Amino acid sequence: MQSTWRSVIETFQQYRDTRTEYWLHENLFTISWWILFVTTVGIFIVWIIFLDKKRIFEIVTYGFFVTAVGVIGDAIGVSLFLWHYTNTLLPVSQIAEIHTIQMPFIYMLVYQYFRTWKSFIVASTINAFVFAFILEPLLVWLQIYELHGWKHIYSFFPYILIGIVFKFVVNKFKKLDRYYES
Repeated sequence: MQSTWRSVIETFQQYRDTRTEYWLHENLFTISWWILFVTTVGIFIVWIIFLDKKRIFEIVTYGFFVTAVGVIGDAIGVSLFLWHYTNTLLPVSQIAEIHTIQMPFIYMLVYQYFRTWKSFIVASTINAFVFAFILEPLLVWLQIYELHGWKHIYSFFPYILIGIVFKFVVNKFKKLDRYYES
């Protein structure tokens, strides 16, 4: 194995150990941790209650697309050191609870309730505004999210595009599936 690659591996191992130590002693069961826990469980419960079970496959498919882009985008941002998460539910560098539960579930509710393109675009824009200019700054204030060269305004248009692009994709899938009933 190349000496430079070996150095990378050793650095990641040291990072993992330091991150786990930090999480156990300075993150686990803090107020920020509890906020993440309660909001994650709460959003999941709300989603289960309000989910249109007749359209579950369509809505969850949309949610999987949102999750995939959220996780990939977050991995890129963390890897490029544009942001980091100082507090997480699990001892990992990415914040799985936001990109696999909270964000997709909120997007799925918007998708479910705003079926026409006009109402969906308006709702998606409002959703993006709330995510970029209210929730992200709140996460910074709660010391869950830390920015390094990233600004909240940079998140606004991607949040809109995520919703719109995947509504378009799911609608195309529905049209391609001749057996699909809306």
